[in-house]
Amino acid sequence: MKIFVVNKSFFTFRNTESYRLDLLGKTVTELMCERLGAELCAENELPEGDKAVLYPVYPFLTEEVFSRFLVRNAGSFLFRGGFVVRGCSDVYALSERNMLGFGQTFFSLSDYSAALVAAARENAARHIKNGALVEEGAEVGFGVRLGKGSVVRRGARVMGESTVGENTEIGGGSEIVNSVVGAGTEVKCSVLRDCTVGDGCTVGPNAYLRGGSNIANGCRIGDFVEIKNASVGRGTKIAHLAYVGDADLGECVNIGCGAVFVNYNGKTKSRSRVGDGCFIGSNCNLIAPVALEKGSYVAAGTTLTRSLSCGDFCIGRCRETVKPDRAKDYYDPKF
Repeated sequence: MKIFVVNKSFFTFRNTESYRLDLLGKTVTELMCERLGAELCAENELPEGDKAVLYPVYPFLTEEVFSRFLVRNAGSFLFRGGFVVRGCSDVYALSERNMLGFGQTFFSLSDYSAALVAAARENAARHIKNGALVEEGAEVGFGVRLGKGSVVRRGARVMGESTVGENTEIGGGSEIVNSVVGAGTEVKCSVLRDCTVGDGCTVGPNAYLRGGSNIANGCRIGDFVEIKNASVGRGTKIAHLAYVGDADLGECVNIGCGAVFVNYNGKTKSRSRVGDGCFIGSNCNLIAPVALEKGSYVAAGTTLTRSLSCGDFCIGRCRETVKPDRAKDYYDPKF
C-alpha cells in the first residue's frame, strides 16, 4: 500500500506552521517521508485506489511499526493523524489505543518541545553507537557527522551539515553550524558558523568564527576573538580580544591582545595580508589594505597604514607628554 504524507498544520509558532518547524535540521514531513518511504502529496491531489494518508504529526514513526498497524486493522478507517482507504472510500473511526507505538506526536507546542528532546536523544544514541559521545542536554542535528572518540558536552549545539573530527571536544555553550572541525581540536563555549577549523586547534572560550573563515592546523584562537572571512595559517596564535576580518594570515603569526584589522572605511571593505612569522603587538590597528611581508614586526599601540617589507620593524606611537597637576582640568574625580 502506498503511503502519502500531506502537509497540514495543527498549530503555529512564531508565524510558522507546525509542519515547517525545525527538528534539529529536518521537519516532521521530511522525517516521516524518509522513515516511511512515503511520498509528499497535496491533499487535493491524492490518487485513486488503496492508500494510507498521514498528516505530519508522527515524526518518529517507522515503516515497520506502521506496517504492523495496517495488518492489525482491516478495511478503510480514519484516525487522529490520518486515514486509510481500501477498496471503497467509506471510513470509520478508530480507537486511539490502536495507535500505540506511533511514538511522539506533534499536535501542539508542548509536543514540539518534547519532540526536540526525543530527536536529541535519538541522535545521541546513533552517534554513541558509532563511537562518539553526545552528553544528555546536547543537541546534534540529523545532518551532522561526528568522528570516533569525539565528545559533545551538555549545552552544546552542532547543527546543519557540520563535521567534527575524531577525538575532538565541543564544550558546553558552543554552537557549531555548517562548519568543519578537525581531529583533536577543542572548542570551548564558542560560536562557529560556515567555517573550517583544522586539526589540533583550540578555540575559545567565547570566540566567534564567522562565514568564510578557514583556520589551519595547530592554531590557537583565544577568548573573545572574532574572525570573519579570513584565512589563518598553521600554528598562528590569536590569544584574546582581537578582530580579524577580511585578512590572510600566514604561518606562526602572533596577533596581540586588542589588535584590530580595520577592513571597512564606511563604503568598501578591503583585505589585509600578513606573512609567515610576523608579530602584531597589542592594541594595533591595521588599516586595510596593507601587506606585511615575512618576519615583520608591528610594535604595540601602532596604527599601520602602509605595507611592510620582510623583517621591517614598525612603531607608530607618539611620545608621552606629562603635564604635572593638570588632571583636574580634564576630569573631576568622585572621591
